[in-house]
Amino acid sequence: MRLVLDTNVLVSAILSPVSISAKILNWGEDNGVILYSTVTLTEILSVLGCSKFSKYIDHDDIDGLSICIKTAWLFVEILNQVQLCRDPKDDKFIDLVLNGEASHLITGDNDLLVLNQIEKTSIINPRTFWDEIIKL
Repeated sequence: MRLVLDTNVLVSAILSPVSISAKILNWGEDNGVILYSTVTLTEILSVLGCSKFSKYIDHDDIDGLSICIKTAWLFVEILNQVQLCRDPKDDKFIDLVLNGEASHLITGDNDLLVLNQIEKTSIINPRTFWDEIIKL
């Protein structure tokens, strides 16, 4: 499986190691391929660097996360961009899905979830994805 994890899923996974999002992240790293682009990596690092998260994660951990992502995940160059999402800020995830031929986009964002599916990619929330995975 080729997975795209939205920023909200990654933040949840990092800040709550026992969450469904953390289980998905661990499962994806062990059993699938997690995709990222320059823009999605920049967003996750920027979000985690916000002052509201400073009591949960320090800058050294963020630097380590960046190295981990660049080492363990698959970088996708975005050659084609689209404008499909009702929130244009979320199109970066659709771009990653399409350019990386993802099987799943896992998100808690209703602006993305409403799309349901794009081409062969399922757009689902973490709980639904996890429930499908544990049935395999």
